[in-house]
Amino acid sequence: MALAGCAAADATTPQSAGGKATVVQTATNEVGINPGETMAFEVRIAGVLAGEAALAVGDIGEFEGKRAVVVKSRANTAGAAALFKRIVDEATTVIDLDTGRPLQLETFVEQNNKKTTATARFTGSIADVTYTRSDDPQPRNYKINFGTQTVHDTHSAMAQIRGWKPTPGTARSVFVVGGRRLWRVDVKYLGNETIGTELGNRATVKFEGSSFRAKSNFEVESDKPARTFTVWLSDDADRVPLKVVAHTEIGDLTVALTEYNRP
Repeated sequence: MALAGCAAADATTPQSAGGKATVVQTATNEVGINPGETMAFEVRIAGVLAGEAALAVGDIGEFEGKRAVVVKSRANTAGAAALFKRIVDEATTVIDLDTGRPLQLETFVEQNNKKTTATARFTGSIADVTYTRSDDPQPRNYKINFGTQTVHDTHSAMAQIRGWKPTPGTARSVFVVGGRRLWRVDVKYLGNETIGTELGNRATVKFEGSSFRAKSNFEVESDKPARTFTVWLSDDADRVPLKVVAHTEIGDLTVALTEYNRP
């Protein structure tokens, strides 16, 4: 899940090589991140509870000489879905606040008894990736060269959309690494809409998008989108993700905000 996490997710301040970073309480709306904010979500498929998720943002600090912030998330199956399949998906990203790009990504995925951990370090246009699976404990390493393209993970991609304030009808594309796959995500800003939420009626800015599987040369595998989705963000300075609906073969997958807090 691009938004994912659980209510217990806890973000921290990134550390510099010389020790603990100095905390700077400055908002970073240009990349759509608010230090100290936390979110909780419910995930439903065709209206049935299927999972819980949450996200937490740490304080601004320094990572390898760059002004950065840590974003942590966790998602897990819930309700009847948890009886059939246990899924846990955790991710921690260090984001460069001057560029909006990810600097480091750590993930942990558990599906029933299978576990996969991975770490990616982003340096310029190169990502060094190491991953390990529980059924094959030998670590695997590979490099990805993005060339002149800017590539995001799900945390930094959502921050890009939250910080984007275009005129209605404007579209943009973002390349996103998800697992061992590369995706091109096309997003268009539709305009304003008031929707009902668990937190009451909210004024929102509405986006629609499509995701395409991309090859290593950044060309899409097919002109047919793998998924289409709609995103509603709060129409205020925070641009909080209130609702995401992705259209799937088994029904709409809906991620709805249930709780939001910030200092």
